Amino acid sequence: MKKITLLLLFSITLGYSQMPTSAAPTPPARNATDVISIYGSVYSNISGVNTNPNWGQSTAVTEVSISGNNALQYANFNYQGTDWAGNVQNISGFEYLHVDVWTNSQAPNVFAISTGPEIPHAISSVPGSWQSLDIPVAGLTGNSNNVIQFKFDGGNGGTIYLDNLYFWKTPPASGSDATLSDLKVAGTTVPGFNSSATSYTYELVVGTTTVPQITSATPNDPAATSVTINQAPSIPGNGTVVVVSQNGNVTKTYTVSFVATLPNPSPTPSTPPSEVLSIYGDTGGFTNIWVPNYNFGSNEGYPDLDPSAAVNQAIKMNFATAGYGEGTSGVTDITAYNWLHFDYFADSNSTQIRFIVIGNNGGVVEYPYELTTTGSNGTLIQGSWQSVNVPLSFFQGSGFNKATFFQYKLGTTSDLVSDIVYFDNIYFSANPGTILANQNFNRDVVTAYPNPTQNEWNINLNQNITSIQLFDLVGKKVNVSTNFDGSNVVINASELSNGIYFANIVTDKGTSVVKLIKN
Repeated sequence: MKKITLLLLFSITLGYSQMPTSAAPTPPARNATDVISIYGSVYSNISGVNTNPNWGQSTAVTEVSISGNNALQYANFNYQGTDWAGNVQNISGFEYLHVDVWTNSQAPNVFAISTGPEIPHAISSVPGSWQSLDIPVAGLTGNSNNVIQFKFDGGNGGTIYLDNLYFWKTPPASGSDATLSDLKVAGTTVPGFNSSATSYTYELVVGTTTVPQITSATPNDPAATSVTINQAPSIPGNGTVVVVSQNGNVTKTYTVSFVATLPNPSPTPSTPPSEVLSIYGDTGGFTNIWVPNYNFGSNEGYPDLDPSAAVNQAIKMNFATAGYGEGTSGVTDITAYNWLHFDYFADSNSTQIRFIVIGNNGGVVEYPYELTTTGSNGTLIQGSWQSVNVPLSFFQGSGFNKATFFQYKLGTTSDLVSDIVYFDNIYFSANPGTILANQNFNRDVVTAYPNPTQNEWNINLNQNITSIQLFDLVGKKVNVSTNFDGSNVVINASELSNGIYFANIVTDKGTSVVKLIKN
């Protein structure tokens, strides 16, 4: 009797299995144009999906096989997500988000993350069994035109399993299909195309005047009555494709908006590699590279700004959505370096950026360097690549210890102050970083005299100077009067305090920094 009682108690205590014993239900057959699959084995998943984006959470992600079918296991579940920010999806023409979920004791929420506010949707789950859920897309996310992530939260440290994450819609009735299966510009499918989305923005490099052509538009229904292509008249401008269904009752218009907002290739660093610890960049020939092992926040991907030549990628940020950062599990000693260098390209809606150096000296602390259109550190300039050199003493003045570098972050103080900003050539250097816009720029041609001075500095180059800014030793911009004359600039130092200053000199061929002394 005693043994039977113990067995019964053991059975009651377990209650249900601690993991699924069978695979998630198999989704029904659907046309490829009626599904956007993020994760699963039945439909073709979109490219660029990261099932473990490393947002600093404690949840461990593992892909496990259950009855011969893979699923995602979230162990020690508090929150976790899936990211495809480099392949933004427009779900405005879809009806449902499908999720298969198995829990043991959790009550999770699911979020579809976009540029709008995060909206939680409770997942109705029964512990110990698979639940197949279809959540209406209406009200699912703040902006259905650009969905970039899933987030799951609401865990209490247990384990959940997920499978078959996809958006879907009901196919049109026979003869009433006026959708496209493909839309090409200059022979290539429009980025982010799906048949249900009818509006697209096609970015071109700043300064582009030749209008790309819509080269083909393929209807889902080969018997569609008509497909009419209207080319864009100019840049900016809209091209359209008008599709009429087979029965003539349905008309859809696809619009491609051409805008010249993509940066030209970012500048090439000419700082000697021996002086550099590279944080991000693929030009400059740097070999001493800081390697992060996780990231947090999100970005819009890494577009190649010079596809006709060697790869020259940049980090594309949408600060209206989120910031982005990277880090390592331990600290990095950067005492051998004295400067932080980064290049940025801000759109016309951006008025603030922050580069944040993060230390971990018994506690994680952020040290921001901020640029605004009217800022005291430096002026944010819109519409062109700008090179920034910040002395690390600027961060040290706020308590940063160079022996405890831990993370960096690209951010703003609000999602209302900036939109699209690109970053490239992020590195620490022993001396002020320099860039090379082309091979004709020589960083040794800058002369400054008298140096030290009591009254004024004369800056001479063999190139035309387009702008010059003066910074003090802690990286604060100093307002001084200057007198430009082509390749010569006179800086009035008479009102300055004695000390060390740095002039950031920009020409049409590159940027350099010269050290100046006032005594």
